[in-house]
Amino acid sequence: MKLLRSLPCIAAVGIAVLSSSCIRGLRVEMRQPVDRLAAVGTTKFETVAADTVNTPWTSGNHVEILVNGDKIFPSMLNDIKSAKKSISFETYLFIEGKMASQFVSAFCERARAGVKVHVILDSVGGMSMGDANYERMIKAGVDVKLYHPLNLRNLLRFNVRDHRKIMVIDGKTGYSGGCGVADFWMGNAQSPEHWRETHYRLTGPVVAQLQENFNENWVKCGGKPLSGIAYYPRLQRTGKVKAQAYTASPIDKNYAIPHIYRQAMASARKSIVIKNSYIFLDRPMMKAVIDARKRGVHVEMIFAWEHTDAWPIRHLSIYQYHKLLKAGVHIYEYRPSMIHCKVMVIDELFSIIGSANIDPRSLYINDESNVNILDEGFAKQQLNIIANDKLDSQRVLKPPFFWNPVTIPSRAAVTVIAPQL
Repeated sequence: MKLLRSLPCIAAVGIAVLSSSCIRGLRVEMRQPVDRLAAVGTTKFETVAADTVNTPWTSGNHVEILVNGDKIFPSMLNDIKSAKKSISFETYLFIEGKMASQFVSAFCERARAGVKVHVILDSVGGMSMGDANYERMIKAGVDVKLYHPLNLRNLLRFNVRDHRKIMVIDGKTGYSGGCGVADFWMGNAQSPEHWRETHYRLTGPVVAQLQENFNENWVKCGGKPLSGIAYYPRLQRTGKVKAQAYTASPIDKNYAIPHIYRQAMASARKSIVIKNSYIFLDRPMMKAVIDARKRGVHVEMIFAWEHTDAWPIRHLSIYQYHKLLKAGVHIYEYRPSMIHCKVMVIDELFSIIGSANIDPRSLYINDESNVNILDEGFAKQQLNIIANDKLDSQRVLKPPFFWNPVTIPSRAAVTVIAPQL
């Protein structure tokens, strides 16, 4: 009964938050127009993309694609254990279990060896890390910061979560993607209990940008700015990939993520392929997709299916199927397990990877970190992986049901109750 009595209050809060996010999205769109003439593959697009995310392009990078926990965790742990000078680690979700214990042990061992270990954990996403793990790190000399802990004097600030996933080792090796630290990321997506994920290992000049992105929130959490050769060594070219790593922080009026998503879709001339765990398009995003279809651009979107930890987003996504299908968008639902990837590929050349979902919370509330990659070979690798995922997906040809006003309360609550993984 108490829950029933609280539902009107929850709905009211949800309506306020969602309305605010939608209004904010429209305002952001007005302040950040896209250049429809800047086609992907042109110099003009490179200039526009750099201006959009306020970050220069770097050349000479190498990006390794890590598919699922069986590849992701061994790579990350090996690099942590090899650290000689510094480790910078930032994530949203850190849940007590086998993987959390292994990461904590690796951090502690390196800290005792004299390596400067800095860890940022979101105070909500890290709530289930376990007191023993936290105490072990503190005792070993790991410098741990919690992002936006609960403060009754500023509840709106508490709603802003650190959803970034960044790791930098010795200022030379970086990681970005969607993977946090929890046991359900282990394995190879072989069952619903083992999530489907893609993470990325980066080397080359772009790593300095990742380090700077970590530094941004480190200072916000009260840490002293990280500087010097331990964090910013001279970086050599390690490949041929052009990339830029950047952040979004709506609380600081930095809306780079929705801007680059809309710009990328406006710059598409052939194809847009999106694979994301949480897709709920606000009006500007829906307009970007529909406009691309009107230009004849082929659009594919891979959604999560019933294996999802965010039933509100799943519920709301389905209500948008009819509009997307009517526009000619190809919709797929990944069936074997929870899909947690966050990838966009434009015209088989330009890719966006990182932490951001395509929903109002990621676009207009959370801190996020993404990487843009301009490289045909990398884009084709991504598309090959997506093609394999489509083999395990069911194409949606008819919407299960249509939108109706009855869905307004559930739409309103989504930004409050949906998980932020």
